[in-house]
Amino acid sequence: MTHAASPRERARPITARNPEDRILARLHDELRDPALDRFFPRQARLRLHDDRLDVTVPTGYLAEVISQKFGATLQRAAEAESGSRDRAGRVQLSFRVDKSAFVDSSAADAANDGVRPARAPAATRATPRRLRLDDFVIGASNEIAFAAASRAADLSAPMPGPLFIHGPCGLGKTHLLQGIEDACRRKHPSAKVVYTTAEAFTNEFVAACRANRVDGFRRAYRAAAVLCIDDVHFLSSKDATQGELLHTFDALGQFGGRLVLASDEHPRRVRSFSAALVSRFMSGAVVELRSPDAALRARLVESLARRRGLTLGEGAVAAISSANASGSVRDLEGALARVEAAYRLAGGLGAIGALLARRALEPASPDAPRPVRPERIITRVCEVLRVADAELRGTGRHPRVVLARGLIVHLCRALTTLSFPEIARAMGRPNHSSVVTSGKRLAALLEQPESPLPELAGLEPIAGLSLAGLRDHLRRDLASGGTARPNREAPEASHASTGDGIGRVTPAPPTLNGSSPARSPAST
Repeated sequence: MTHAASPRERARPITARNPEDRILARLHDELRDPALDRFFPRQARLRLHDDRLDVTVPTGYLAEVISQKFGATLQRAAEAESGSRDRAGRVQLSFRVDKSAFVDSSAADAANDGVRPARAPAATRATPRRLRLDDFVIGASNEIAFAAASRAADLSAPMPGPLFIHGPCGLGKTHLLQGIEDACRRKHPSAKVVYTTAEAFTNEFVAACRANRVDGFRRAYRAAAVLCIDDVHFLSSKDATQGELLHTFDALGQFGGRLVLASDEHPRRVRSFSAALVSRFMSGAVVELRSPDAALRARLVESLARRRGLTLGEGAVAAISSANASGSVRDLEGALARVEAAYRLAGGLGAIGALLARRALEPASPDAPRPVRPERIITRVCEVLRVADAELRGTGRHPRVVLARGLIVHLCRALTTLSFPEIARAMGRPNHSSVVTSGKRLAALLEQPESPLPELAGLEPIAGLSLAGLRDHLRRDLASGGTARPNREAPEASHASTGDGIGRVTPAPPTLNGSSPARSPAST
């Protein structure tokens, strides 16, 4: 009969006084593997019974890992120490899963380290809606990424390096990562699987540093069988968190854990990624999600319609799938939502036909403007507010620059179909959270009565306009291709820019009719 080691036995230092300690000493002498200290005795304990060596572990996954890494050496060491053998002259190796045998030791380790026992990362509870690989719609543009994700979810299949999935927003990166988590939990219920975002990983790391609980944070992530991190481009320029992720990557490799990452950009194109991280990401499979073709867009629309309980005619599928050539699932969901609203308004009977779908998706008027390129919006706003490209993309907080950023975000949301991460990339921002903040700040200012421009920008009024007036003129100007004119021309006056460390005299603000005077060398 097997039994768990007592707390006194678990606390006993490794010596040559008992066969279990001598077996471990033989393992160290033969393998000289630093990972042994990570497994024994914290996550695996030995007990020799005549012709059988019992290995007690908290999870079945750890039993698989230890058996694969150390099984043969353990058996040889046990045979050297045991005086009894079975009929074949061997000592049998037996694994026993008992999570309760490790509860007190983990609490004691935490107390010794001055931290609380590690809990599962909060990020694993932050996304209640889990997506499944079975629901992923496969086509030529994503079949390689899907195959790689399916292999990562199968812990019995080898995976020599990390899996890095990259591609534009809305093409299924999050679906694949959450699908891996779901598949692992169903196929390997005893394995520890963690899904989180790079932002949540960063926030937890910062909180752990401030609360002196870094060891607990590391145990929560580094002991994972599979660690999935979404939006890893968020770590751009975050040197301390990148360093922590680097060590997490190395620890997972020692324990046989798997790392799956998703990003909007290829690892070599993410700005301010450390060379060490990029090198490790490139050591595994780097796969791209591309924009889907027409056939895949049609299957996506059909799949989304089934989830909503809608029946689409063939013409309706073609109308919805062609409404957004990029094939972003979010954009297709938006188009389908508009069609469903029109369908419900019409009574909601029968299948949705092509005519109803086209009418629901057509612009409000034949003269409705097409989406404006974000580069045009950025250029025009910078011309009007006399903001250089380096100022816009830098970290300066001059009121003129802050205003420019807010207007660009606001106009991009109004005149384009871009998401916040896409707007952030167009503006050269390291992450989209700052872009969201800029948009919200401007929206709050626009709700104020009159929303005066002089107090906000620290400049003389531009053509005597309020903030809302400036916003409206810029919008009309961009939507009309630069033909709209304000009610009055801008004054031919110049003023000095102060407060941003530039200290130069800039030319008069341009008019809002699509033309502008020559820009100074400092602002080009």
